[in-house]
Amino acid sequence: MGTLYQPSTSAYAQVAHGTNPRYDGINPKAVARCVSTGDVAACIAFARRYAVPFTVRSGGHAASGWSTGTGLVIDTTLMNAITIDGAARTATIGAGARLIDVHRATTDQSLALPTGTCPDVGISGLTMGGGIGPMTRLWGLTCDRLVAATVVTADGKSQLVNPTRFAGLYFALRGGGGGSFGVLTSLTMSLDTMPAAIDSYSLSYPFSATPSVLKGFQSIVATADRRFGVEVQFRAVRSSGKINVTVRGDWAGPQSDVAAQVDALVTAIGVAPTTRSILHQSFVSSVLDHAGCGSFGSCVPGADITRVPGSATSSMVSTPLTDAGIAVFMQQLRNGLTVPGQTYTGATLDGMRGAVSDTTTSDSAFAHRDALFMVHYLARWSPNTPALDPRPFDQYVSGFRNAMTPYVGPSAYVNYQDPLIADYGNAYWPGTFDRLRAVKTNVDPTDLFHFAQSVPPA
Repeated sequence: MGTLYQPSTSAYAQVAHGTNPRYDGINPKAVARCVSTGDVAACIAFARRYAVPFTVRSGGHAASGWSTGTGLVIDTTLMNAITIDGAARTATIGAGARLIDVHRATTDQSLALPTGTCPDVGISGLTMGGGIGPMTRLWGLTCDRLVAATVVTADGKSQLVNPTRFAGLYFALRGGGGGSFGVLTSLTMSLDTMPAAIDSYSLSYPFSATPSVLKGFQSIVATADRRFGVEVQFRAVRSSGKINVTVRGDWAGPQSDVAAQVDALVTAIGVAPTTRSILHQSFVSSVLDHAGCGSFGSCVPGADITRVPGSATSSMVSTPLTDAGIAVFMQQLRNGLTVPGQTYTGATLDGMRGAVSDTTTSDSAFAHRDALFMVHYLARWSPNTPALDPRPFDQYVSGFRNAMTPYVGPSAYVNYQDPLIADYGNAYWPGTFDRLRAVKTNVDPTDLFHFAQSVPPA
């Protein structure tokens, strides 16, 4: 049996909050640290019987702060066991497992799962929202690897969900976002053979080269070998007055071909980089590099990973930016230099297509199968000043997104939930929202699983 923490409990402060310290002022009446599906079912039954508002937490990374609340938090962090079936190439993963733990367990068996990079993100939330990361172009989204799941639904029952059993709910779990349909308690994921080695490359450019960088990036994402991953990072640092531009990624093909792949990218950009590096390393080392960790042992959530306050939102982009769109993008990056208190502001562009377009919206609620890239608008401030007024940072990222919407459209990534997106259903799930609402009506007709941007019943 798990443990219930209340404000009077000595360890309450250690379990009350998520990963973003800007939300530490939100204090739940209780946190239920569940260790079994039965614990989760008991929490749901209690909340339903007494009309207690509740929040479901896996990794606690909700950009909106919706991993916590003022009522009951149903926390699955301790439900983190991972079992690998090497013959079947699958992993059965507890809902509370963090990405770094998933990578450790799978790579120990020379297998791998495509995920994001942040080591303490929960596997459940990442999967239910999609899951974009370095291996996306080669292996697809994290949600594309979901084979089956165990879910506690609004009636308090534990359900095995797969393509033939509760098929509608299975569809919804693959990109429909967390918190709307039930509490995920375990996932079974299909795995790939771990590459023996990866070639990781990095190119730096002056900010003045941004138009060329963006045009070359868009061209490569649309046409390159899917084994070639690519992202562009823009970081505006107020203290230096500079905007740093980095193009980076991984090549999962033969080492003999990596130079030609990077050369093709540089040619598409049409400007020589200020610096260029290619590192041939093990796949495990590349995972740790992306996570910002020296080893699995030094990558412990709550211990080695710093909680950093920030704001975020996103756009999903399906057509190339025009010259006018690029000009607005650059101006918004410059505006970031004026945000008081920032350690950095900017945007990251994650290249997509490749394997992402192998799965259709008929099979998965993830609605952005034709996206060229995702833009993550972000603003960060110092962990030493977590209580700094977040409004200027929220206004910056929201203003960035709003300024770009005429050029990229209104679509957004549900894993960067943004409370300021009014028509969130059609932003997160264009073309799949109506089907998600029908699933919601079937599994949760009274809308027990409800929050500000949950999927409503039809």
